[in-house]
Amino acid sequence: MIGPTGSGKTTVLNLIAGLLEPDNGSILMDGLDITSLPVEARKIGYTFQNPSLFPHLNVYENIIFGLSKKNRKNDNSDLQITSLLNDLGISHLTSRNIQGLSGGEMQKISLARMLVTKPKIMLMDEPLAHLDTPTKRRLRLDLRRVLKRQSVPTIYVTHFEDDVYALADSVSILQNGVIENTGRLESILAANPNPSSFLSNTFSGGNYLEGNVVDSKNGISTFKVGSHLLETLGDYSVDSKLGILVKPEDIILSKEMVKTSARNVVKAKVTNITKQSNSAVADIHLVVDRFRIRSRITEESRTDLGIKEDDYIFAIFKASSPQVVREEDS
Repeated sequence: MIGPTGSGKTTVLNLIAGLLEPDNGSILMDGLDITSLPVEARKIGYTFQNPSLFPHLNVYENIIFGLSKKNRKNDNSDLQITSLLNDLGISHLTSRNIQGLSGGEMQKISLARMLVTKPKIMLMDEPLAHLDTPTKRRLRLDLRRVLKRQSVPTIYVTHFEDDVYALADSVSILQNGVIENTGRLESILAANPNPSSFLSNTFSGGNYLEGNVVDSKNGISTFKVGSHLLETLGDYSVDSKLGILVKPEDIILSKEMVKTSARNVVKAKVTNITKQSNSAVADIHLVVDRFRIRSRITEESRTDLGIKEDDYIFAIFKASSPQVVREEDS
């Protein structure tokens, strides 16, 4: 769920969790009216920007805090907890004190504490907001993998474009307390919103592509998007599904096939050319089989190349250009 500050995103989460009462209407979960249910009876997990961990308890004690004494002594529960901690990569921290842990480790502990209680849904309110960029990238991949594996439906509030690309199956846009649009990520981005809209201001317009890895060796992975084979840096598992972002500025255009060190070359049709007023750059919108990409070049370069709508041209980018934002089992 995305939306400008003050649009009501956190209020929606608090209503679902039972921390606020609605003025009118009902809250349904699995078809049941939970509007009057107390917080503890809703079986909903909730994580925040700042993990609320108990400083007097160690990591393991924090994680099992929400379990009943009966469940804490259950051998099966203990095995499931161990499996979850291994999946999150924090099993080595169980005896550690909370003090001195990194922000990413504390968010994983907070998530584990919610997941061990087997919630019906998870609510997450910008949990990565205060983390540094490298930690955010690693934790996004971990979050999606773990939540998918645990089969926990999740409502995730964010201001960050990369969170949406890395985590979302569907997106809802909230404005002034009203959901203006909701749908699959691809359909939301393809809507071509007004340049002044919140969505346009939130998304930089990076090219998001998904494909399945067909080969991986020598630090380069080949993945298939439609009928095209593309390459990116990194050793990713064959048959896994990758989601990548490529900046429009990283896509070079040519009217002719050229000899280049760039490993990705696709033939594409120009569907549209847009140029903002008082701008020296032009966005070249391209379609390649079943996916669309966009290149950003100077207007002078576009004129020199003679690029116009309905032309067929070559789009070129290096294997180092894609940023992998999603990896999961296909």
